[in-house]
Amino acid sequence: MWLVNKLSGKRAQAKHDECVLVYLQSAALPDSENERDLSTLFALEDQLIEAIAAKDAGEFDGNEVGPDGATLFAYGADADRLYAAMEPVLNAHPLCNHARVVLRKGPLGAPQRELQL
Repeated sequence: MWLVNKLSGKRAQAKHDECVLVYLQSAALPDSENERDLSTLFALEDQLIEAIAAKDAGEFDGNEVGPDGATLFAYGADADRLYAAMEPVLNAHPLCNHARVVLRKGPLGAPQRELQL
């Protein structure tokens, strides 16, 4: 679903103001022959998509990968409920060791809470 949103220019944020951002450290993302191997990241995303959908808590909106790591984006009507759906997957996945999670309670600039996994 997030790929369709990306291609059409629509963002999940239009329907849901609150969000959960997951910041993964670069060291957590494996390299494969001088190239970052993102298959593990994509598998994590698939698990998050399923967990969020199972709890009808919002939508996974995608990622941004850079030299310092990756950021995962998920949006919903309630950031706490969204995180509750995501938390078991994040706690169990090896990419999320030492990840930083931000729960934002509204649009950009709204109050937010930070957690460390």
